[in-house]
Amino acid sequence: MANIHVFYQHRVDGPELVNFENQIRSHRDLCDLMDRYPWTEEQRLTDETGEGGGFHFTLKGHNNQYAVYQFTPVDAQRGLLDLSIVIKPGWLGVFGRQALEQHFDVLTISAAQQQLKELFSHSPETLYRCYKNQPQQP
Repeated sequence: MANIHVFYQHRVDGPELVNFENQIRSHRDLCDLMDRYPWTEEQRLTDETGEGGGFHFTLKGHNNQYAVYQFTPVDAQRGLLDLSIVIKPGWLGVFGRQALEQHFDVLTISAAQQQLKELFSHSPETLYRCYKNQPQQP
């Protein structure tokens, strides 16, 4: 069973963003967490302050491998989804590095939840192989 580290932000009783961290073990837990997020109120406050929250979902693998999905809300029902995968950090973070970035279209919250399901069935290495030869979205 996967152990996904989740970092997210939203406001609680005031205008400042509050950081939260959690460990989740199932896709259902991920969906429950996202379903409880105050999407409408956060979007209103983001429009007012120019500063918004979002989610980072991190799957760690062997030998410093990791995959991170970032979901950034653009309105109360949709957001930008990006995936970063590092298989080999490389020397000085450059030489011999094996990494990729995959950008997805603007997705609804439910479509993002469906995409995030792969964190529970793949390792960072298998995700890397899945996305390695796919064309990058602008």
